[in-house]
Amino acid sequence: MVLNNMKAFFKNIYTWLILVFLVCVILLGVAAMNRTEDRDKRTENGEHFFLTFTPSTISQIYRDDWRIRPRKISGDLTLPPGEGPFPAVIIYHGHYHPDDLKPWFNKLVPRFLEQGIATFVIDSFTGREIMNTAFFEARLSRAARLTDVFQALNMLAKLDEIDEERIGINGYSVGGTTAMLAAELRLNETSLARGRRFAALLPVYPSCQVRYRNHELTGAPMLLLVAENDDYSASTFCEEYVKEMSTAGHAVNIKKYDNIQHGWINDKASTDCEDCMTFRDCGFMHIEDNGHESALNGEVTTLFGWREYVETVYRDCGTIGVIFRSNLEAQQDTLDTTVTFFKENLRP
Repeated sequence: MVLNNMKAFFKNIYTWLILVFLVCVILLGVAAMNRTEDRDKRTENGEHFFLTFTPSTISQIYRDDWRIRPRKISGDLTLPPGEGPFPAVIIYHGHYHPDDLKPWFNKLVPRFLEQGIATFVIDSFTGREIMNTAFFEARLSRAARLTDVFQALNMLAKLDEIDEERIGINGYSVGGTTAMLAAELRLNETSLARGRRFAALLPVYPSCQVRYRNHELTGAPMLLLVAENDDYSASTFCEEYVKEMSTAGHAVNIKKYDNIQHGWINDKASTDCEDCMTFRDCGFMHIEDNGHESALNGEVTTLFGWREYVETVYRDCGTIGVIFRSNLEAQQDTLDTTVTFFKENLRP
């Protein structure tokens, strides 16, 4: 009797072990199928949304206090054919809506794809219900723009198709200024950057009036494209900046287009912007070590916020009226220069 009970007991255990084994095999098979599906699932081209924030000053980024006024904005992702991970370039607009630069993007993006480089065209405006900031720059702070591009960098870095070590940035006008400022080492060491940095930076007609009081760059290569007759963002400030950075041993270079005005890459830039706000007569505008911006020899700062700062500086030395001119020859050279720069600097 006891022997029979023991046989029944071990038989039941054996049966349960077989059942457990079969369940494990099934679960492992399902997990393997899911992993295969994940590998086969390619990130889709098109509009991708990501969370960003709207700090007023760079000091808030330094203090780890930048996660305020959240917004969901988007960018247009385009991947090259073939297997990744690919290098990528974030393309960032200026004071006008990115839709105004679509003709340019339609020329630039295919050129990147030919070189196996993905692109991500950011739209900082639509999610914030902004049409442009050319007439009133207080609508979107420099700190918010920097937050947008670093949040885009962090989003791209998580995609299997993108090589997170090879992401560059190409910005235009105030977007170019954002790209230039994104090279600052201290900014890259904040929680916003999450330990990441741009591998190469190409600002196009940025405002080099805006600069850090004390520079320490990440070391990533940078090339500035500027216009000799730019009355919006004077090229002389950029030439001084590059000379200063080069003397300090940084890989910062400049290319100047002679007899060219601001906005030469834009097919729509054929008339003057009579209402565009400009600070060309205001001298240097520094970002201090505490992250606050200052102008007019330190008399005005962002201590009381970005809007107050912009309005006060504008009342003192601001003007309106900017010359925009498209130039097909300079456009073609800019296409070639831009693609060559990132092709050479985003190599594995």
